[in-house]
Amino acid sequence: MTAVTLATLRTRARERADMPVAGFVPDSATGIDAWINEGVQRLHEKLVEAYASDYVVSSSNFTSTGADTVALPVGFYKLLGVDLNSSDGTVVTLQPFPRGMRNVYKNSINDGLGYTTRFKLSGSNLMLQPAPTAGMTGVIWYAPIATVLVLTTDTVDFPNGWERYVVLYTAIQMKMKQESDTRDLRFELEKMEAELKDLADRRDLSAPSHAVDVDQVMASDWRRWLP
Repeated sequence: MTAVTLATLRTRARERADMPVAGFVPDSATGIDAWINEGVQRLHEKLVEAYASDYVVSSSNFTSTGADTVALPVGFYKLLGVDLNSSDGTVVTLQPFPRGMRNVYKNSINDGLGYTTRFKLSGSNLMLQPAPTAGMTGVIWYAPIATVLVLTTDTVDFPNGWERYVVLYTAIQMKMKQESDTRDLRFELEKMEAELKDLADRRDLSAPSHAVDVDQVMASDWRRWLP
């Protein structure tokens, strides 16, 4: 990936828009920068949707307090997974529970090791049922929100020149504001969207998509069968 600055994106978008009226769209948060950030968010979402490829992934450590909720990290967008470090040294991959089963797991036996704990997103928190023992550590794996560009030196990193999507999106908005023809740019953007849809989820060619038997991961441990 190559870092691209806000200043560079502005320049490229103006070149593609080829607007005859100089300064018609100002360099400001309510002008060209707003459309650049919209384009960044749209492309970011497409990369997040390519779940198996993990283009955008962050992690946040937590320590349980004995409560049944853990605050989600700042900048959280979508959850990718939750790990809990059990007291016997094993890392447990937590599984989700449906809302209708919340009291079943809340009232289930806490084995003190984390093997019976399950999770559910709840507003700005992660609900853990039954609550893990205080002092246990874990990791929340998540896709963060898109970077918001403010300063001219702020950067975004997209693979293989895909920032061109942001440039095209911004140029279209600029020409629309001036009520100019956008058909050529729209055709190019639509073509790129089709290419991204086809390419984005094929990042790791060495590992084709396959089903995962979660039970088999810890099949030798009887504690996974606890209610």
